[in-house]
Amino acid sequence: MQTHKKISIINTFLVFIFLSIFIYFFNIKISFNNILKIFILILIYYLLSNFFSKFFLLDTYKTIQKLNKILSTLHNKFIDELEDNFVSLQECFNEVFSTIKLDILDILVKEEEIKKEKEKAEILSTELRELNKNLEDKVNERTKELIISKEMAESANKAKNEFLAKISHEMRTPLTPIIGYSRILAKEINDPSYKEKLEIVHTSGVKLLNFTNELLDFSKIESGKVDLNYEPFNVRALFQEIYHEHIDLAKAKGLDFKIDYLHANVSIYSDKIKIYEIAKNIIHNALKYTNKGFVVCDVFVEKNTLFFDVYDSGVGISEENIANIFESFVQIGKEQSGAGLGLSITKKLLKVLNGTIKVESKVGQGSTFKIQIPIETSQKEFENFSDVVNKLLNSNNSGIKTIFLKSILKLPLRIKELKDAHKKQDIEEVRKINHLIKGTYGNLNLSLVYDISEKISLELKKENISFDSILHYIEELEYLTHTLDYNELFNTYLQFKEREIKILIAEDAEETRDFLKVLLETPLIEVTCVENGLEALNLLKTKKFDLVFLDISMPVMDGVQTVSTIKANDNFKDLPVVALTAHAIIGYKEKYLNYGFDAYITKPINDSVLFSCLEKFVLSEKR
Repeated sequence: MQTHKKISIINTFLVFIFLSIFIYFFNIKISFNNILKIFILILIYYLLSNFFSKFFLLDTYKTIQKLNKILSTLHNKFIDELEDNFVSLQECFNEVFSTIKLDILDILVKEEEIKKEKEKAEILSTELRELNKNLEDKVNERTKELIISKEMAESANKAKNEFLAKISHEMRTPLTPIIGYSRILAKEINDPSYKEKLEIVHTSGVKLLNFTNELLDFSKIESGKVDLNYEPFNVRALFQEIYHEHIDLAKAKGLDFKIDYLHANVSIYSDKIKIYEIAKNIIHNALKYTNKGFVVCDVFVEKNTLFFDVYDSGVGISEENIANIFESFVQIGKEQSGAGLGLSITKKLLKVLNGTIKVESKVGQGSTFKIQIPIETSQKEFENFSDVVNKLLNSNNSGIKTIFLKSILKLPLRIKELKDAHKKQDIEEVRKINHLIKGTYGNLNLSLVYDISEKISLELKKENISFDSILHYIEELEYLTHTLDYNELFNTYLQFKEREIKILIAEDAEETRDFLKVLLETPLIEVTCVENGLEALNLLKTKKFDLVFLDISMPVMDGVQTVSTIKANDNFKDLPVVALTAHAIIGYKEKYLNYGFDAYITKPINDSVLFSCLEKFVLSEKR
């Protein structure tokens, strides 16, 4: 059936249904005429619908054909373009996928390489862990070795310190009477020949004391920080002494030995002991390495410089060995004895004194040592210091004499405190003590003390303070006290104060007890000596004393036990107790003061410090 007819039938049927519904809802009565009318109306509607549907469908069909043609054209064009695009897209995808494929392949290759590197890294990590483990084992092993070495070093150092402390004590104890008696006898004996011999004994004792001090602190020599002790002395006398010490050795070897000091009969101001050690080492070395021929020393002083040249016809030194002879433990010849420290110490001492040494030598022909040491001309006013003091003491005003004596007696202890502060490099303490010295002795018109103290003040005001210069000035002050007889000054002071004092000494060495009794005992000073601390305590129960000297190392009861017992007793807690000991190791002073001692004096006894200590603890107005 044609399409337009189908549409007409459908439309007619729809109209019929509509009319039926209309009749039903409006209750229209149905009659034959109405049915006929409706039938005719439906038929007419069918025919019209058929006509119009055919007409409109034909037109629509044409339109659709045109549209179909257009769509076909568009379809063909779209398909062609789409095919072209698909080709391009395919090529693009092929290119992209080729690149991705290459990238994937590259990634796979790199992944394989990474895998291999990872395996290598794991192998290296394993090896590293093994090495670390071995290293840790080695470190632990080395640490144990170092701990053992440290313990051994500490043990050796402790043994060294104990040995040096023992050496110090054993050497200082006999040096006390040697130096002390020789000094006392030199004042009492007028015979020049005996006086000269006593001076030799005294000088030898001082040299031995200085050797002990340097032995106790050899590190100072190694670091070039040796304390300088300036004093005036005669150059000719010094080298004359060295000549007499070595002439026997020269004669025994058949050598022509000579020291030309005719042009050196002059007094200079420097460290006598250090210069002695330098000259003695050089001359002794020349004699030691010369088996035939001569050893000659030429000494002279020019422009504040001491020169001495030592010539010998000995074995000589090769050019390559000249640079090494100043090293520690080095010897020119293996056949020679000795530690090989002489020239090493000489070089270090010269450095301390700002001196120089030059060596010229040829093997088999001999050597020449040329030494230069800066010095100062002897300060003559130092030698007149005692005259200045005695002149002031001859004043008729007893009040002035008492004040002056008191100040002079205080000076040694103040200088000792000043030196202790300098060793600690405590600038404020040095300034404080020096200010006290300058003020006190400036007011007393003691220009020699004031002028030196003023030099210290000026040095302390500098931006870069020279501790060596300050030490030099302190040594000058110390030397001033050495020109005075403090025994006489103290007893004169006792007379002015109208005092008699009693001193108790506990000392196990008989020779030291006897010396102290000779040094201290006068009509105004009563000295009682006992051998140990227990005897001292028993004596304190029955007799009153003004001051007690205690040796540290004594049998039965030592000094530490004794002072602890004394200070624990309310009856004796204000009694001054001074440690008098041969223990001179650095740090001992603070150690023993903490035990309760009021002061600490080392052996050999320094007269000026001893009597200064008596003035402080026995005659002070504060007591």
